[in-house]
Amino acid sequence: MHTFRVFQRFVRPGAVVLDAGGWIGSTALWLAERARKVVVLEPGDRAFEELLLHVAQNPTRRSRLSLLRAALGPKRGLVQMTNRGDSADQVGVFDRQEGILSSVFGINDLLYAFPELEDVSFIKIDVEGSERDIIPAMTDFLRRKRPVMLLSIHPHALMDDELSKLIGELRALCPQLYSFHWNMSRWWLRDFQFTYRQIVAMPEVADPADDALCTWEPLPADALQVDDE
Repeated sequence: MHTFRVFQRFVRPGAVVLDAGGWIGSTALWLAERARKVVVLEPGDRAFEELLLHVAQNPTRRSRLSLLRAALGPKRGLVQMTNRGDSADQVGVFDRQEGILSSVFGINDLLYAFPELEDVSFIKIDVEGSERDIIPAMTDFLRRKRPVMLLSIHPHALMDDELSKLIGELRALCPQLYSFHWNMSRWWLRDFQFTYRQIVAMPEVADPADDALCTWEPLPADALQVDDE
């Protein structure tokens, strides 16, 4: 999977990482094997309960994980969200049957709560459409800290104008912006090209077609050709 190839390539031993949209912990636990500190945000009650369970089953990594039941957003507050427990839960969506109120932390709130994020070198954001609000709110922070950022873009959760605005903001922010291409049984990087495909629901399997990798230095196309660990 391209996500873990990116982790292998860019998360160095001793790194500080922000995992926004941690879900049940599959990425956070991998990151905590290598990083010094992983700050994990997951706003859904059901997913957060599973996250806690999985972390408890991995005690050697627990000390390197800071877990927060909250969403990353433009500023501190509360927001409605779905709470099915699957990876498609969305912040800002009202669900009459299973909806909850979740806390929202802006990046400055996170810096106050977790000062180690001043040394962040890698950020993973997978937030089911909330990227439209997060990226503009974090622009100054990202330019100042220059972390590598892996961003999942969710066309099914965004209006056409929101999508176009987000792509423009990413192009303005990132000196180097890449997408992922599977060829000859390997993952390759290429200059970011958004597909603008029509998607009305979240794909049933992980789909990297519209994921973006933001870096501050140019990378070769074979940058993800790392040894398996």
